[in-house]
Amino acid sequence: MQNITLAKQSIENFSIDEGEYSDDAQTMQIHGNGQVFVRGEEVLVKANINFGETNGCKVFIGRNVKGNFSATFKGNDSLLFIGNGCRLNRLEIRSFQENDFIAIGNQVTTASTNTWISGNGAGNAKPAIIIGDDCMFSYDVVIRNSDAHPIFNISNDEQINQPKGIVHIEPHVWIGEQVSILKSVKIGACSIISLGAIVTKDVPRFSVASGVPAVSKIKTDIYWARNENEQAKTRAKYFLNKFKDS
Repeated sequence: MQNITLAKQSIENFSIDEGEYSDDAQTMQIHGNGQVFVRGEEVLVKANINFGETNGCKVFIGRNVKGNFSATFKGNDSLLFIGNGCRLNRLEIRSFQENDFIAIGNQVTTASTNTWISGNGAGNAKPAIIIGDDCMFSYDVVIRNSDAHPIFNISNDEQINQPKGIVHIEPHVWIGEQVSILKSVKIGACSIISLGAIVTKDVPRFSVASGVPAVSKIKTDIYWARNENEQAKTRAKYFLNKFKDS
């Protein structure tokens, strides 16, 4: 329930009500016994969804989603949500844990190869990935909400590197080329993550983060837009005003 609450805060009109969707996803490559639900009459995105031997997994895809993506599931009862108007180019999603939760907001874009990995080696933790509306991802971006391999305390075999939280990217965040976003971090709305940064700690809203590991500087005197036209600037200012006093 907490993941759904956070998704609703960052994704406008977030819904996984099956009655609002159709299960007609014949144009997609679907392997296994999971269910794929789509909004609208026409499916524009090319998808390769592999449910493997899992049970109870569901994918929800919004209206006017274009491009191509792949998703692989290793755990039962997992959920992937993709909002309206996304443009996904060579996005690869790998879900390793049971009861996984991956939510991608409306009008999210990936310029080219992105790899987002959830729950690999997370132990007893159940880290989600939640990406808010209007986030823009450049080339070769990696998201990992776990370390992939466990590290144990030698005295009691307790795993010491389990994620302490989810990866949550709030709306209108620009992720630069070759950025890595690691476990248990929140990136605040209207921020910019510079080329090559490795994000290991939370980034406040209205920040520019750069470096290895990334260091954040709050910059309230600037804002970013997808291009220079008035429509893009108006969209950017919508998020600026939405989050400036929250």
